[in-house]
Amino acid sequence: MKFWTNDTHLLIKELNDKLKIDHNNWHKFKSNKNIRAAELISSALCQLVIGKNEENSIEYLEESIKWLKGINKDIPCPDRKSSL
Repeated sequence: MKFWTNDTHLLIKELNDKLKIDHNNWHKFKSNKNIRAAELISSALCQLVIGKNEENSIEYLEESIKWLKGINKDIPCPDRKSSL
């Protein structure tokens, strides 16, 4: 039994494409907790509706909450020199 229409799948995929951080903007937005959380929430929605994968959806949602609460923090890439 299919719960979601093809249009719903397309809209969710389009939303996910707009919210994910692409490789060109990774260093610019990787520390932004709202952007990171939105990206994960969108991924959770994709996993739940398109992938029918509740377990992965929950994992993405739990990570998004950690970003919003400030628990998750961006760490510098190992090959980048930090001023700290």
